Amino acid sequence: MEKVLNKVTPLPGFLLVLQFLNGSIAVVNMAQRVGTVRFAKLLDTDFFATAKAYGDRIIWSDGKNRLDASCDEILDIMMMD
Repeated sequence: MEKVLNKVTPLPGFLLVLQFLNGSIAVVNMAQRVGTVRFAKLLDTDFFATAKAYGDRIIWSDGKNRLDASCDEILDIMMMD
């Protein structure tokens, strides 16, 4: 796992701000995806707010539930919108 993400900031409206080690920033709107089976847990806004960067992945975890996605998967979502 190569570290590419510096920080992930969850914002209201199911937005994620990805800050990369190279200084680039991407804003990803997850609103269209939180209703899918893959990302359904993120409908809980408290759970969505737990997003953290871990290497090349975004991890959501509240101690009971965990969801992770690769940076590439999240960027693909951005490109589809």
